[in-house]
Amino acid sequence: MKRFYFSLIILAALIAFPWGGNIFYSSFYISLLTRIFIYAIIVVGFDLLAGYTGMISYGHALFFGTGAYITGMILKHWTPWFWPPIFITILASGLVAYVIGFLSIRTRHIYFVFLTFAFAQFFFVTANSWNFIGASNGLSGVPKPVIFPGFSLSGENSFYYFTLAVLVAGYLLARLITQSAFGKVMVGVRENEDRTLFLGYDTRKVILRVFIISGIYGGFAGALMASFNSFVSPTLYHPAISGEIIIMALLGGMGTLVGPIIGAGLVIILGDVLSSWLAESWMMILGAVFVVVILFSPGGVVALSQKISRLLKRGIIHGHS
Repeated sequence: MKRFYFSLIILAALIAFPWGGNIFYSSFYISLLTRIFIYAIIVVGFDLLAGYTGMISYGHALFFGTGAYITGMILKHWTPWFWPPIFITILASGLVAYVIGFLSIRTRHIYFVFLTFAFAQFFFVTANSWNFIGASNGLSGVPKPVIFPGFSLSGENSFYYFTLAVLVAGYLLARLITQSAFGKVMVGVRENEDRTLFLGYDTRKVILRVFIISGIYGGFAGALMASFNSFVSPTLYHPAISGEIIIMALLGGMGTLVGPIIGAGLVIILGDVLSSWLAESWMMILGAVFVVVILFSPGGVVALSQKISRLLKRGIIHGHS
């Protein structure tokens, strides 16, 4: 119950945050939080695959980039309405995830990691050389989408609230999936796939379904990123993006859903702060933070906070006794 009330307080604070823009702090922080929300969406989807099913993909940037390019192309060349590109992005991301997942899940462990990496590299090279989508110059001039008549995402606050709403909906859907009977099978695959298979579950179908769901999350996040930046670049397919997604999930705590959201915030905020102080060497500091957290708390920030909470409780109890 305490977690529920704490979540409500955090959500209320996020809802109220834009009200202080240009008064107590720069509006830059509103756009920074919006970017965190976008990355949090793809990382929540990644956590369903890696954290709950145990299949770590090093190619999730391919869904990010695919969603961004599809949405960017449709918004620029067809319609400013948001819903047609989102519908097509969901279908395309699901289809791409089905094909890549069908081929990739035949392998496990490091082979699965490198196979997903190879597919992402193929998309990266294609986007860099395909003139139809701008090649290495990217796709510029993507208009801000219209959600309803008279309501577009051209305003900083409107984009912030829309992205926050999508993140909350995505989190609740992911929570619903993990708490369902299907979610229990996902955990069974992670813990012991052979035993889950012996119990009569088709583990390949389970992994493939989660892969598709995870890919749709990534595509949706990419669609938001294209709309947010009004620009799409082949770098969205870059392995560095896939690496960042993994770091965010691990740093926050995989298999928790909340942890990866926290991890996304930490990586983006630390990256922004450190890069302004240390220019090119900020990645070394971020890498050191990542190593320290993983060494002393393999479960990420969430596990670390739980340990601290338990220690504080013990201290209070011993203090009273």
